[in-house]
Amino acid sequence: MDVTIETPTQAGVEQALEVARRWLPAFLAGERAPDELYADPTVTWHNVGEREVEVQRTPSRTRSNAAGADLSVTEARVKVFDGGWVFQGTTVGTNRRGEQVRIPVCLVVTLRDGRIARFEEYADSRAAEALFATD
Repeated sequence: MDVTIETPTQAGVEQALEVARRWLPAFLAGERAPDELYADPTVTWHNVGEREVEVQRTPSRTRSNAAGADLSVTEARVKVFDGGWVFQGTTVGTNRRGEQVRIPVCLVVTLRDGRIARFEEYADSRAAEALFATD
């Protein structure tokens, strides 16, 4: 079995903590963090649909709100590691049909050269179906 176990460095943890502290307030507000925090390109992989896409200029929650949903994030927790962090939280609110949604979510954020390079988003796929429900 070929397994890589990385040894964390204090400098790597401190760098990730600095980037996370700048990114988190914008993310919680449903806004894009400052461009200098993102590598080129930055990608997001979603477990729902198992697809990888380049990050768009606005967070998906902002796009959902623009489409008629009313969403926010609660129960936010972040654990920093050398090279990134894990964000756990719950997206709550109403979908565009006015139905209640509650989606537990986990993001694994990876840095490259001190900038966000990749998000891996793990969300409850059954709960996410309610968010994207159509009329």
